[in-house]
Formats: sequence, structure tokens, C-alpha cells
Amino acid sequence: MDSALESGQRLRIAIVGAGIGGLTLSSALGILGRGRNFELDIYEGATHISEIGAGINFWPRTWEIMKSLGLDHELARMLPHVPDNNPRLVFEIRKSDQSEGFHIKNMMMKGGAIRLHRAGLQKTLINKLSGRLHLSHRLISFDETEKEVRLNFEDGSSATCDILIGFDGIKSVVRKLFLESEGQWKSPSFEPVWSGTYAYRGVVQFEELSEYLPGHTAIKSPMKYVGKLKHLITYPLPHNNIVNVLALVTDLSQEGTQYHGPPTTYCDQEEVLSAFSGWEPEVQALLKCITKPTKWALRSLVPLDRYARGRVVIAGDAAHAMTPHNGAGAGQAVEDAYILASLLSHRRSTPSAVPDISEIYNSIRRPVGNHVLQEARNVGRLTQLVAPGFEDVVEGDADVPLEKLHDLFDEMDRRWEWVWKESAEDDRRKAVEMLDASGAPSA
Repeated sequence: MDSALESGQRLRIAIVGAGIGGLTLSSALGILGRGRNFELDIYEGATHISEIGAGINFWPRTWEIMKSLGLDHELARMLPHVPDNNPRLVFEIRKSDQSEGFHIKNMMMKGGAIRLHRAGLQKTLINKLSGRLHLSHRLISFDETEKEVRLNFEDGSSATCDILIGFDGIKSVVRKLFLESEGQWKSPSFEPVWSGTYAYRGVVQFEELSEYLPGHTAIKSPMKYVGKLKHLITYPLPHNNIVNVLALVTDLSQEGTQYHGPPTTYCDQEEVLSAFSGWEPEVQALLKCITKPTKWALRSLVPLDRYARGRVVIAGDAAHAMTPHNGAGAGQAVEDAYILASLLSHRRSTPSAVPDISEIYNSIRRPVGNHVLQEARNVGRLTQLVAPGFEDVVEGDADVPLEKLHDLFDEMDRRWEWVWKESAEDDRRKAVEMLDASGAPSA
């Protein structure tokens, strides 16, 4: 296509999925692409945008993106303090699988962790939404040609775009169709695999927990209560006067298997209490305050060989669904959105440049996303005392030396240095430089 003709043509962008990643991309395109000639459509299969889970974790590198997009001021209103570069407590870690637990160490980090209520984050992103949001639009197939992609929906409707971006979660239709188009019908990444871990989720009101166990540490401090093949993560959300609770139980023999049955169900409180029988009083108090826990089979993806080709891109959990042990799943979706928005809002972003943009996104984001996915597994194992030198440790073992535990969680500290020492801004600059060097004509 002649560049003079193409310069007047709108870039048609289709986002499938209105979760955190899809909403962030929509917001970022409106902010970074102000004045650009976009035609942006967001397609969501559900009848409404719902809240899944109570708390969400951002690290300093993710907060840096929120600042770049000008979203930090509204989000900061939900936090006990404005994020800064001061050392902050990330977790107080205790060995808790015994009647008398004990303190292992305080995990500190420059900038700390930024913990938000998911509904508040969603509201902020929806307020900044750009483009048209189409609810009840469930994608069933797409047809890609050299010049466009045709989207086909369950209700019989269709649409066309220059680039299709699948932010449609761990069960992603876009990922499966993309792999089929690559001839990878038997790819191990086609369906998610079970990690062997069940996660029991719930929230506890500050007042109720204080009545049950006055002075409970979890009301003021983020906590990791650890034991063999089990642990709890809790953190307070002062803006909402609740403690977010995640209790995890692992069967290593089931890791990597297909999970049969609904991945999310309700369960009895007694099931959770039984799983953590004999654990210290702080753990018992938390679990006794969760009257209606939900039970999640934690699944992840086998790392993909590609995140994009041609006019089709996958991102967020569709590309690198991971276990929650790194606290980085949402942050990685935000990074995907930030890189894509930076590329798509660039002056060289035209319909004919889309294949180049796909290649740049794949080369920048796939190595990072796959690494964080695999590290989430590694950190989960360390947290549950699955590590060299801990082979003979069993649940309730009260004789594990403190020094040995301290060394283990020092290793976790080192594995988390990337979340505050490294910046996604470096990747954004590299992506933009690659597009500048591609020779694509300016819009």
C-alpha cells in the first residue's frame, strides 16, 4: 500500500478480553495514543465486567508504569501511603506448621509491595477506557489474511481489524486458535496444566479478626505463614478494612497433570481447617473467620514458543498464566499492555506495520513473560520448603534450624530483586527503538 494512502487510514485494533490486561491496554492507548487515528474495540464474552478475587499485588516496576500513564494519583487514594523508594516490609515470614510458630525474617524491599482491591483497580481503568466496549461477545474463531483479521462471535456477528490482541485469560480462545494457525494442535501450551496446588481464598474483616484474636499480626502486617508443602499469604487492605487470605496446599505428584472438574468451587470451612490442623493460633484464627472459602485449582501454562505472529497477538494470562507465588501475574499483564500501547501509538504504527509490531512484541515480551512464569513455580517451592537440604523435613517438624530457614528465604529475596531493581521502561525503549529501525513508513 502506498504510504501516502495508508497515512489516512485508521489502525483498527481489537482487544479480546476485558480483564486487567485488556482494560490497561485500552486505557494506555487512550493516554499514549492521544491524537492518533485509532479504531479500538474491546470484546468481552461476559454480560458484565465482574470482580474476581479481592486483592491484587503490584511491584515497584508495575507502579512505575501506572505513573507513566498518569493512573497513580487515583490508585494512591486506595493505599495507606503513596508508594516511594523507601525500604518497606513486603512480608513477615513465620514457620507456622506447629503449635508454637516462630519468626524467620522480615522481607524488606525498596518501594515495597503495592496491594490494591481489585474492584478499585478495575473502576480506575474503566474510567479511563478508550474505544468501544462490547459485552456478550464471545469469540469462537478468526480468519487472518495478509491485510486484516475477521473475528467471528458466538452470537453470529463478526468484525474486522488490523491487529487482534488476545487478553482472554488462562482458557484463552485466541491462544488455541493461534496455536492451531501455527500447526501446533498438540502443543503442551494448548491447555493449562495443574500445579498440584489448591488455593483457599477468603477475606476477613479487621473487626472480626480482632475479636477472635486481639492484636492479630495480619491486621497490620503482610504475612507469610509457611510449612512443608503448605503456606498462607495474607495482607491487609486498610482502605477496605479487610485482610486478604490465600491458603495453599500442594501435592507434588499432581504437578503438570490435567485438572478435571471446575477449577473454582466453594468448599466447607472444615476442609480448610482440617488441611491446616495443628498450625499455630494466628493461622487458626484467620481460617476460622472465613466462613465461605473458595477453592481454586491453581493452573499455569507450559511456556509458549511465540506470543505473536502476523496480525495476532496473545498477552496476559493467555500468554503466560502463572501461579501466584511471585505476585506478578497482574503486573506482567500490565507490562504486556504497556509495550503494546507504546508500539501501537508510535508514529510508524500503520496497518502494514502490524507484522513488524508483532515480531517486536514477541522478541521483547516472550523471554520476560516465560521467565517470570517459571520463577513463580520456583518461588512457590522455596516457600513450601521444597529445596535442597529440606528433603527430610515434614509438616510439623519443629527442629528445623532457624539459620537454615533464614538462608532459604534470603535466596527468595535474591530471586525477587528484579521486581524493584529492573524496570519495564528499558524494554519499552528497546521496543520503540526496534520499531524506529524497522523502516516502516510513518502514519
